[in-house]
Amino acid sequence: MKKYSTLLYLLLGGILLSGCVSTVVEQEDKIPRMAIAQGGNGQVSIGWESRPDYVYTVYYQNNPQEEWKILRGANRISGNGSTLTVQDRVNPHKPPRRYRLLPEKK
Repeated sequence: MKKYSTLLYLLLGGILLSGCVSTVVEQEDKIPRMAIAQGGNGQVSIGWESRPDYVYTVYYQNNPQEEWKILRGANRISGNGSTLTVQDRVNPHKPPRRYRLLPEKK
């Protein structure tokens, strides 16, 4: 038992004496967060902060088992540095669609 406690102290001491280094990594191609709002009438608004040097495509799927499809009117939208918004219309009595955003450098 004494061997293990001595080994543990040596390991902890080595870790504490060697210090810890952390680095913040900035991601150039970070995917922006989307804000999605759906009204009771089935109108869906999808918005995100854009960058002028990117184009954006919004995809949707009705359930996790199906392929992602491009949302009509939301293919390769040019960013302009402000909030971009697209609209969708869904059946409010069905499960909600899933959406994702794909940014591409121009």
